[in-house]
Amino acid sequence: MKKNKSCKWNLARRFVSHKLNTLLDYFGFKKKNYNCFEKIINEVPVNNFLIDYRQNLTFTILRSTRDEMVIESYELSLPHANSLRRILLGEIRTIAIEKVFFFHNSTILNDENIAHRLGLVPVSIGSEFLAKVKVGAHSKIEKIILEFKIKNPQESFKKMAIYSKSLKLKNYGLFLSMNKNSPVTPVFRDILILKLNPGQKIKCECHCIVDSGSKHAKFSPVGTAFYRISPRIKIVGEILGNYAEKINEICPVKVFNVKEKSKKYTNVLGVAYPKFCTLCKECLKIDDGAHRPIRISRVKHKISFIIESTGVASPEILFHRAISLLVGKCNRSLSILFKSYCSL
Repeated sequence: MKKNKSCKWNLARRFVSHKLNTLLDYFGFKKKNYNCFEKIINEVPVNNFLIDYRQNLTFTILRSTRDEMVIESYELSLPHANSLRRILLGEIRTIAIEKVFFFHNSTILNDENIAHRLGLVPVSIGSEFLAKVKVGAHSKIEKIILEFKIKNPQESFKKMAIYSKSLKLKNYGLFLSMNKNSPVTPVFRDILILKLNPGQKIKCECHCIVDSGSKHAKFSPVGTAFYRISPRIKIVGEILGNYAEKINEICPVKVFNVKEKSKKYTNVLGVAYPKFCTLCKECLKIDDGAHRPIRISRVKHKISFIIESTGVASPEILFHRAISLLVGKCNRSLSILFKSYCSL
């Protein structure tokens, strides 16, 4: 058995090394007999891009609130950052209202309009509760059903505003006992759904299912998730006088500042907040007749990652789930690769 395993491992190692050498030769790199697996097996981290990438990768939380988190990362590659962004938007499972069954509706809004507004209300659910619910479960016993039942009395003589706090979990099903530890409620209780005139009433049931944002945006746990490469602004020489004041005024996000030089009593331009730069290049449009002393570029190894949650889970939990899904995809790809070529 040990000989068979070592033989299969050598076949996979030679295949990957051969493909890598072919790519290097195609693009003009003069590197012969490059074998990334040998360096990993022999535990030699020198000139090994996989081990260097893992050791140099760092994350720093700049700001963290209930609904937003800003992470600054060093040495994170752009494909990995984009993979995390796409997983956050479309592959993390959450719960949302899928179908609405109306029993009575005497309001001025149609059933379709009310169902659309109810479907976009974010619903909070615990992670343990979420793991026990099947994706797209259509069984009535396994479903999570929210009741929406309100009536405005005829004697009130005024309109009644109905908010999302009126959605209540129906007391039946397999998950009724779990609701005590992890209640299923709307994330925000003050979302206006409709208004009832005196004598009007509405009664409906909202059936919730678990799915991901790839099916519909209402299942996405984030409002937005994006990353940006940190800009680099360099002033070559000195920018003095009126030219410095013009550049400071034309910048829309106020990246620069003007300081007074004590010796010559003139204004000098400086860079105060480079991370606010949007690369609009308005500062480069002002020409004083000489060579432009401002250089704008990007710091490719430094990325700011911003996650804005809808409230169904904290940004820290969502980021951890995204990394876990990405690791699972990588492991699945490696296992498929080894199985397919070890069977030769």
